[in-house]
Amino acid sequence: MSFSDEVVANALLSLGGLSRTLPAGGRKGLGKYFGKAMMLASAKRLAITRDNVLNAFPQLSDSERRSIVHEAYQNLGIVLAEVLAMPSLTREQAAAAVVFPNIELLRSRVEQRKSTILVSAHYGNWEYLAMSGGVQLNTSLTIVVHPQRNERVSTILNSYRTRFGNNVVSMHNAARTLIRTIQDGGTIAFLVDQHADPVRDAWIDFFGRATPTYEAPAALALRYNVPIMTAFAERMENGSYAAPLHEIPMDDLENSADGIRTLTERHVRALEEAIRKRPGLWSWQHRRWRDSDRLVDMSTLSNSRI
Repeated sequence: MSFSDEVVANALLSLGGLSRTLPAGGRKGLGKYFGKAMMLASAKRLAITRDNVLNAFPQLSDSERRSIVHEAYQNLGIVLAEVLAMPSLTREQAAAAVVFPNIELLRSRVEQRKSTILVSAHYGNWEYLAMSGGVQLNTSLTIVVHPQRNERVSTILNSYRTRFGNNVVSMHNAARTLIRTIQDGGTIAFLVDQHADPVRDAWIDFFGRATPTYEAPAALALRYNVPIMTAFAERMENGSYAAPLHEIPMDDLENSADGIRTLTERHVRALEEAIRKRPGLWSWQHRRWRDSDRLVDMSTLSNSRI
């Protein structure tokens, strides 16, 4: 591990120590300062954020788009403050962090040992979503994660994620674990807004631009006849989160390339609708559309007469 990685990991632990001393309201205030610091820390990342918001909402005024950018950084800071304080949460506090208004929809499947695929995104507090869901359902969710480049930070985060019994698996070697989880009647959780493989995965329209999107949730759902449910943790005025569950229809689809693509499009539409409702709760800092120019080039080549 490099010296800089060690410094970052130790800094996060120190900030976590501070966050854990604060009540929920104070933690939210600290998170807003974190968000301001992140906005100032990288001009390149801020430019990506602004460009993403501009492309997604060209009809909005400059001030409206600036508001989304500021709220997105605030949200990211609040999530950081809350995640760093996760080791101090009791099981009861973890359960109360997110309200699932229709959790019985999922609870009945868990009790019957029927598999379910949950899809969410970097929206609201996605870490609380999995933590609270696992506690409330009294089960172990299998969470597919993108490993951090800093291995020690990955280890720290995964220790928080698994504190109440959830399991984590790296997206880079998840296949066997996910299949076994489904066969055992378990529940899988994906974040579906991360950049996928531009060659192997489907290019799905997202805010008017095509971008590589992971097909794994839809492929598993259709192959094993397992329902996909969406849940997005929307922050409420009191600082808690609400995350209604919605099942994505798939009874009309076959286990085929077309079926997988259509089901992927459906859960991406659900995500886009959630983001349009509260755009400041999504992490616009991601380079979500980094291969858009490449798609244009490929399309131009395929349509040429050469």
